[in-house]
Amino acid sequence: MAEAAADLRQAPGPAKPAAPTLAAVPAASAAAPASPTPPPQPTPAPQANGGGSFIVVRDRFTLYCDRPIPSLDMPNALAYEVADRKQEGRPLYALVCKPEMPARISVMRTLKGLEIPAVLHMVDWGVAEWPPVDRKCVIVIYHRPMGGRVMDSMAGSFKRVPDHQFARAIIKPIADGLVELSLKGIAHRAIRPDNLYYMDEQRTKIVLGDCVTSVPAHHQPVVLETIESGMALPSGRGAGSYPEDMYAFGASVLMLAIGRNPMQGVADAEITKRKIQVGSYAALVGDERMPVALIECLRGLLTDDTEQRWQATNIDLWLNGKRLTPIQAKAESQAQRPLRFADQEFHSIRPLSYAMYQNWEKAIQIINDGTLEVWIRRGHEINDLADGIAMAIKSTYAMSGNKNDADDVIVSRVLMLLDPKAPIRFRDFRCYIEGFGGSLAIATLRKQKLQVFSDFINRELWRHWIAAQGGKVHADNQQFEGVFRDLKNYLKDPNSGAGVERCVYELNEWLPCLSPLIESQYVMEVKGVLLALDSMSKNANTKLWPVDRHIAAFLRARYAKGTGAQIDSMNDPRPDRATIGMLSVLAIVQWRLGPAALYGLSGWVGGLMGPVINSYQNRNKRKDLEKEIPKLVRKGNLAELYNYLDNPEERQCDAEGFAWAKAEYAAAEKMVYDFEHGQVDRQESAIKLGRQTGTVAATLIMFVTFLIVLMGKLL
Repeated sequence: MAEAAADLRQAPGPAKPAAPTLAAVPAASAAAPASPTPPPQPTPAPQANGGGSFIVVRDRFTLYCDRPIPSLDMPNALAYEVADRKQEGRPLYALVCKPEMPARISVMRTLKGLEIPAVLHMVDWGVAEWPPVDRKCVIVIYHRPMGGRVMDSMAGSFKRVPDHQFARAIIKPIADGLVELSLKGIAHRAIRPDNLYYMDEQRTKIVLGDCVTSVPAHHQPVVLETIESGMALPSGRGAGSYPEDMYAFGASVLMLAIGRNPMQGVADAEITKRKIQVGSYAALVGDERMPVALIECLRGLLTDDTEQRWQATNIDLWLNGKRLTPIQAKAESQAQRPLRFADQEFHSIRPLSYAMYQNWEKAIQIINDGTLEVWIRRGHEINDLADGIAMAIKSTYAMSGNKNDADDVIVSRVLMLLDPKAPIRFRDFRCYIEGFGGSLAIATLRKQKLQVFSDFINRELWRHWIAAQGGKVHADNQQFEGVFRDLKNYLKDPNSGAGVERCVYELNEWLPCLSPLIESQYVMEVKGVLLALDSMSKNANTKLWPVDRHIAAFLRARYAKGTGAQIDSMNDPRPDRATIGMLSVLAIVQWRLGPAALYGLSGWVGGLMGPVINSYQNRNKRKDLEKEIPKLVRKGNLAELYNYLDNPEERQCDAEGFAWAKAEYAAAEKMVYDFEHGQVDRQESAIKLGRQTGTVAATLIMFVTFLIVLMGKLL
């Protein structure tokens, strides 16, 4: 996605703005009657809070930084006025996402430009420089709902919607809209009364609001979430699916029918407890008097059995007057004799499971002493479950060397067996495996401790949860086994390109690179990394490498085939090879993805090549490198710089020359040693003696030869 350009300029006045230019736009209209020209006034500089300025998003939408719309703010995004350059007068507004929360980029890409019934129309989105925080942010452009919110806040009350408007004006269109979203593979996961809007000023048309400015269901109150989703941390609920949306829709309709939140002021844990004990419908309705016409629909939408929960087809039948079979809650197994735990008595398993989670330290007692296993065998006659608990205890203690750690894992595993539909619970950490990535991303963005995430992976809690699921659910989650096995391997690797940083990017496809070097540039794609580093090079600490652990992990996750070998060489323990490896990482990305020139980044990298220069043994070669590198840096081509510094022929020549020099040095050193130890005089004496002996021997041979010849002639 090409990131949107943004321009910070002096804001136009209240009159209709003309086509913006690079110059400041005067506040007064240019068409004013002729009058004496007043002396020019100094143009005030844009304030730190964005006052008196605007930006342009995607070269089309003028977003006014000094015109907020608090009534349309979202928990993770602030609303501002927007003007469309191509369609003047079009009612729009923008949501500027806060940087500490990942946005649902994949959903934005799908929803952009689509008009779905009863869903707020997303016109466009982009990434632009946002002056109030001095960094780039995700900005989403929506059609503006002219009637405002249906409910200002979940804590407030409002005029209830008349009964006769529910069926055709609210239930039918929103149900159809949820079906359309589902067909496109999207779960809304932000359905609540304070995220419903009236599109018209007459307040007759209700639509679902924004669902992309935060991770799924993060800001959903527990009262609007299913029992299972409500147990998880807001960041760990996962993308969810159509049935979760229908449940939230049913709970929202119930609140619209009575004009307020019936659970206002009740703690989240108590809400979940009541839902488990009596069912969601009974817990939410309580003593409220519900419109008779809606009771059947609400029972269908709020049933806790996902398979029985109403869909759009059920609503159509209901609207056409067909009576449907009342949803009967499946009765949970009841033990004749209760199990006493935490000063309470329990006859069924699920309420006990929730109580054990709330009393974590006490839970291990009834597990280890066999009380729980015996109660399940005798009270419920569920031998498979009892056997699973016994096996979990035995295997965990056998594999763990620390009793305290083993106790925590045992409690977690037992809770999975008692309530398989619930999220994975490990002390205060609670999440579904599909929500693990979003939760890890939020914790990383907020600079929180990540040890609990490492424990989640290393202790294989994910594997035990998958094993606790049955049938189709187990098969659907098999895909996660390979993913988490890879994550475990990444955590074992201490090198750059691995570790928890790699896990973050592997689990979040559109998460921007979180390196402190370029975090403010909101880089979501590999091709943007070098441009971001180049733009930040002016203010960066150029003594540090431009490839830190986050950038290495980002490249490895997003571009493994292109950068894997280079990142491996960057982890070489030898400083010169590691430095040339770092250069090769940047060079290969520039060579394959561009741009052609990176002057700032080249200067930064060129100043770090000291270990590479010093790795050459030839003194003259090092001087040549020091002279040539600045010339190559000025070209801005990292690939050319890499090829020059890591030329195999030059390396071989340098190595051979160094080997010859070492040999000469060794010979010279030996000669010095011989002189110092008198070995040279003995050698000369031996040579002199050898010469003398040779001379005598030659003379004797010559004399004998002469005698033989003479005797031959005389005889």
